[in-house]
Formats: sequence, structure tokens, C-alpha cells
Amino acid sequence: MPRVSPLCAIAAFLMFSLTALAHEGVNVQIAQIGKKIQQDPTNSVLYVERATLFRREKQFLAALADLSHAEKLAPNRRDIQLERGLTLAAKGDSKEAERLLSAYISVGLPVAKAFLARGSLRENEKRFTEARSDYHAAVTLEKTPDILLARGRMDEALGNWEQAAKGYEEGLRALSGAVVLRLALIRAEHHLGHYDRAITLIDEILPNLPLKADWLLLRADEYAAAGKPEKAQRDRLDALHEADARIARRPTDLATLSRVKALRALGRFEEALHDVEIVVQHAPKLDEARVLRDEVRNILSKK
Repeated sequence: MPRVSPLCAIAAFLMFSLTALAHEGVNVQIAQIGKKIQQDPTNSVLYVERATLFRREKQFLAALADLSHAEKLAPNRRDIQLERGLTLAAKGDSKEAERLLSAYISVGLPVAKAFLARGSLRENEKRFTEARSDYHAAVTLEKTPDILLARGRMDEALGNWEQAAKGYEEGLRALSGAVVLRLALIRAEHHLGHYDRAITLIDEILPNLPLKADWLLLRADEYAAAGKPEKAQRDRLDALHEADARIARRPTDLATLSRVKALRALGRFEEALHDVEIVVQHAPKLDEARVLRDEVRNILSKK
């Protein structure tokens, strides 16, 4: 069973938090636009805006119905074609979605999200070179963490780790606060054997972090790979001490998981299993806890 690395744990927590924030309030916005449509039923812009929100909520039939209505009101609007392509892509109708997105891109000024959506379709079909080309085109139009990560993911899939690292570095310079790009760059530098560079990337952010345990464990992995076991052990112990302090102040499942990861890294598997089983009981839907429990169980079964 694959080990849940500190890097993966940090990234998973960030993605969970961002998704929860993005979802909040969308239904309220849909209702508000619905009231505006009642007052102004010939306004095609409102139908496209509501279709976009329906798409994000995976209400694809409602989104497509709004787009059809908008097209009747304004048949020459290109953004309707774009939004229909995005909706079909999200719905899983990849062939028709790619056709619409390609038609949109070929006429007039494209936008980053069109390339991003088409790149995602091509990535899903393992057409990595074409997907990389689309993601690169998107980067030239707009630099966001998602787009930069997508291009780097294609470089990794194609085995171009040097290019991936260069791209993540570019993104980190442009978006200095993007922690996900820093994590991606650390992963790339680790793969390339540039352990000291990975350590430096962690050192740059560590002093400013309120919660350091997972990052200390990540740095410990880099120290170990660099042949510095004493420093690795020190970071693992520091991570355990921080997790214990957090639990003493306010016991939470996430604080306990940090303790579990530190105990596992220190080879104290029985203690780690005891703690992670408590977390699984408290939060049975927490995927990271279940994976950690199974991993520690697997380790102990081989002893």
C-alpha cells in the first residue's frame, strides 16, 4: 500500500478547504439570478450566468436548457458556445465538448478556460502532448495555480521533470503565495534528486506557518534522502512535539492525525495505530485517516 506522504497530506487538506469554500452560497446566487430573469426575461446574459452556476453545481440539464434559451435570444454570442462546451465536458460528453471548444478557440480571441477545458479532455484520454500544448496556451493567457499545475502534470507524465520544475518555479515567482505550487516544486526537485533545493523551499515558508508539523515531516523526508539522518530525526521529533502541544491546547482529529504521521515516521507504529483508530471512529468519512490506519496495520502485520 502506498505511503501517505506529508506532501500529499498537505495538498489534500488545501484542496478540501478550497472546495468547501467554493461550494458555499452557490444556490443563493442561482436563486438571485432567477429573480432577475423574472424581471428581465429577454436578457441573455442572465441565462448564461445562471447556466455557469448550474454547471458548477453539476445540474447539467438545467445549464443546457438555459444556454438553449440564451442562444435563441442572442444567436451570435460566442460565450454561449464556450459555456456549452464547458458544460458538456463536465457532463462527460467529451467528443462533442472537444468539438465545440475547438471551434470556439479557432475563431476570435480565445480565453484560458477554453484551453484548460480542452486540455483536460485530452489529458483524460492520455493525449499528454496535446494536453500539454493546451495547458501551455492557457498559461500564456492567465497564470493560476490550477493551470500551472496542469501543465506541470503533463510534463511529469511525459517524463520531462526538469521542464516541470521550471514551470512550477515560474508559477511560484508569479504567485508567491501559492502553497500548492511550492509543494509541486518540492516534489519535482525531490524526483530530480535536488534534495537541498527542496529543503530550501521548505525553509523559506516554515517560519511563517502557524502549523508546522506536516512541513517538518516533509523536510525530514528530504533530509533523509540527502543522507542527513540526524536532521531528519530531529524534524520528526519536533513534529511530534508540536502535534502534542496542539492536542494539549485543543484536541482535534487533524491534530491527532499529525501526531499519527509523526509517530509513524519515528517507527512507533503501535502508538500510531492506537491514535489513528480513534480518529477513524470519530470521523469515519475522513479518507486520510482510513488510509493511514490501513497503512500502519499493514506495516505491523509484516513484523
